Amino acid sequence: MEFNQIKNYIAKNVYSGVVKTAISFILSLVVVPITIKNIGLETYGLISIVTVFSSFTGVLDLGLSKALITFQGEKRDTTKELSSIYLINLIIFLLITFLALIIFFANINLLGSKIELGSETLSYANFISIFLLALGVLNNLLRASLEANFKLQIVNWGFLIQSIIINIGFLILSFTDLSLMYFFLVPLITSVTAIIYHLSFLPPIYSTISIPSKNHLINVFKITSDFFKIGALNSIHLPLIKYAIIFLIGDGSAIGIFELSTKLSVLANNLLAYVSNPFFSLSAKFKDTNLKNLWTIIRKVSLGLITITILGYFIFYVLEKFIINYFFGEYSNEIFLVLNFTLIGYLFIAASESIQKFFLGIGEISRVTKIKFCGMILNGLLLLGIYYSKNISVLSLSVSFAISLIFIGSYWLFMALSNNLQVLKEK
Repeated sequence: MEFNQIKNYIAKNVYSGVVKTAISFILSLVVVPITIKNIGLETYGLISIVTVFSSFTGVLDLGLSKALITFQGEKRDTTKELSSIYLINLIIFLLITFLALIIFFANINLLGSKIELGSETLSYANFISIFLLALGVLNNLLRASLEANFKLQIVNWGFLIQSIIINIGFLILSFTDLSLMYFFLVPLITSVTAIIYHLSFLPPIYSTISIPSKNHLINVFKITSDFFKIGALNSIHLPLIKYAIIFLIGDGSAIGIFELSTKLSVLANNLLAYVSNPFFSLSAKFKDTNLKNLWTIIRKVSLGLITITILGYFIFYVLEKFIINYFFGEYSNEIFLVLNFTLIGYLFIAASESIQKFFLGIGEISRVTKIKFCGMILNGLLLLGIYYSKNISVLSLSVSFAISLIFIGSYWLFMALSNNLQVLKEK
C-alpha cells in the first residue's frame, strides 16, 4: 500500500464512520425519546441490563483480535498462526455459550438482588447477557479480520446496521404490551445479524481451521499476552461503572440515565474516533518504513481533533439544556449533569485516540497498558471513596468514571502537543 493509498483508506474510513455516526445520532435523537416516553426511563434502564457483560469482550478475546492484525501485517507467512487464532476464538465462544446455559438452568443470578424483575424474566436476562458476551467475542475477531484486510469501512457499515436494528426494534416494541423478554431479544438478534454480515465479506475462515502446533500457539500467545492486558482494561472500564449502578443502586431510572448518557457520549466519541481507527493497522504495517511521515499525519490529526472537540462541546453545551428539558422533563437536571461529565471524559479519549493507536501499532504496548492501568486504579480509588462515604449515586459514579477518562486522554494529548518522541529516534 503506497502512501497515497494510505490517505485514501483513511478518507474512506472517515467518510463511512462519520455517515454511520451521524445517522446513528439522528436515529437515537428521534427514537430514544419516543421509546422512553412509551415505556418510561426505568423500563428503558432495565432492558439495557442484558448488555452489561457484552462489554467484557476485550477480556475474553484474550488479545486475539489485535494479534490477528499484527500477524496479518507481517511479511512472512503467518497462515498457521492466523488459523490458531480463529480456532482459539471459536473454542472461547463455545465455552461462554456453555456457561450461559449452565447459568440459565442452574438459575444463577449475576445481576444482583436489587433488580426488580420476575424470576423467569431475570433468569432469561442472565442467560442472554452471557450469551451476548459469547457473540461479542466472535464478532470482535471478525471485525479485526476485516480491519487487517483494510476493510474497516465495512465494519463501520456493520455498526450502522446494528444501530438501526436495535433502535427500531426497541421503538416498535415500545408501542406494544409485550413483556421485557421480547426487548431482551433485540440485542441478541442484532449481534447474530452482525456476525452474518461480517462473515459475508470474509473468506470461509472457520472452514480452513487446522490443529496448530505447539510453536504456532507459542507465537500467538507471545503477541496476545500484552494485547490482552489492554483489552481487559478497555473492557472492564465502562461496564464496571454500569455494573456498580446495577448492583449497588439497582434503580431502573438510575440505570436508564447512565445508559442514555453513555449512549450519546459514545456516539460523540465515535464521530471523532473514526478518524483514528485506521492508525493501528497502518502503524503496524509501516513501523519500519514510513513511521516518521505517519507520525506527522497523526499529530496533525490529533491537533485537528482537539479543535473540533472544543468547538463541538461548546455548541453542545449551548443546545443541551433545551434539548434535555424538551425530551426528559422529569429527570432533566440529573441527565444534564451525568451527560456533561460522561461526555467530557469521552471527548478526551476521542481527541487522543490516534496517538494511542499509533503507539499500539509500533509495539509500545507496555506504555499503553500502564496508562490505562493507572486510569483504572484512579477510578477504583474514587469508587472506594464514594462507597465508604456512602455517597453512592449515578452522578458520583459517573464523575469518577469521567475523571479516569480525562486522566488517560490527557497523557496522550500531552504526547501529541510536546512532539518529543524518543521512540521515533530509536526507530
